Amino acid sequence: MLKQLGAAGGAVAIALCWPFATGQIGERIYLDTVAKYDNPYLAVTNESYQRGYLSSEALSKITLKDELKLYFEDEGLPTVWEVRHHIQHGLFGVSTDSELVVDPALQPIVAKMWGQGVSPVVFTTDTALTRKTDFTFEVLPAKAENADGTEMDFAGFSMSGNVDADGAGEFAYQLPSAVVTTVAQEAMVVKGLSGGGKGHLDGQYWIGTQTFDVNSLTFKDASSDQQVSINGLSVGMENKLTEPGASPATLLTNSNSIKIKQLVSLDGGEFNNFNFAMSFSGLDYPSMSTLGSMADKLDDTLDPQQIEAATQALDMLVEKGLTFSISDLSVDTPQGDIDSHLRLTIEPGMTGVSNNIERLAEQLAGEISIKLPVELVESNPALHERATILEQSAIAERNASHYLLNMKIDGDKIILASGDQLPLHMLFMLFM
Repeated sequence: MLKQLGAAGGAVAIALCWPFATGQIGERIYLDTVAKYDNPYLAVTNESYQRGYLSSEALSKITLKDELKLYFEDEGLPTVWEVRHHIQHGLFGVSTDSELVVDPALQPIVAKMWGQGVSPVVFTTDTALTRKTDFTFEVLPAKAENADGTEMDFAGFSMSGNVDADGAGEFAYQLPSAVVTTVAQEAMVVKGLSGGGKGHLDGQYWIGTQTFDVNSLTFKDASSDQQVSINGLSVGMENKLTEPGASPATLLTNSNSIKIKQLVSLDGGEFNNFNFAMSFSGLDYPSMSTLGSMADKLDDTLDPQQIEAATQALDMLVEKGLTFSISDLSVDTPQGDIDSHLRLTIEPGMTGVSNNIERLAEQLAGEISIKLPVELVESNPALHERATILEQSAIAERNASHYLLNMKIDGDKIILASGDQLPLHMLFMLFM
């Protein structure tokens, strides 16, 4: 009986103490997360943390940095923001409701758009003891008119996702609709905006995938009944490491794509199935990380040590070799279909390129292919003149419907489709 009473008493003690224990763990998770937070665009610091038995209150400060800070300053917006956290201690973790503390200077604007005393931004999290966190982020709907007559109707923005203890996670967001109308009755209408991503931020680079989609984007001019519309916009990005880690052998592949189902121009012309796919592959990741860390300092004068580090990184980037490609650049125009692709490779093995830049051409290889409709070329006098010269020089060909340009790059020479060869520097003259 005493053993059973002891066990029961122990269970009661654990039940009574556990919220306080999870409160302590939650505070440590919060403070550790803030201390380790590393972002090139903003800094997060803890202003206060008041831990209670069943709940806690915390205040964080977000300070914008570099270009983002300058942008907010130019727009007359604060560059330091505070977020208030209401934290509940649960059995297996902590949950948090966070809201933006509105700057006093912005309170009249916020009250007009969202209502008096309403926080426009709400952020909720559920963090397990393993530090895996599920989150939701919401900007409430708003409708307002500025002093200059500009009207905004915003359906509300929402984001949800999760992140683990190592900073890896995934997210998805959506904005059903947004309309901005100027006093001149020019309007921008966005419908069906959505996107997401999966991966983690490593210094300056997102390692993983991201997507961005818009069902329709329209720019209207009510005074002239003219408009430009984009339907079915899809943007994708992927950064992939061949050997994740800090090894010098780690290589980065960056892939980007843009697709548009239909674009209607001001004059009513329809352009369908636009595709653009571009990539950089074989990039030496340590070199890219070095250059990326200096990206925000390029507007300032670099000291000799920084210049040396950048030079060494560029040399290593070339020595390891890399490939740039546009695998698809195509669109269906009213005059016919355009199709082209490009690949340029710097073969590995060249050392010290910064001291011998003229030798870079020896390491080049690649190919170029361009197909343009005859009707489109002939509608542009300057383009038609250039195409005629290329055709007469046997550099380009023409069939019943298209002008065709196909060539290969081999070191310091160009190899035409006919087999004839030209010096590489002629390539730049062809397109000037």
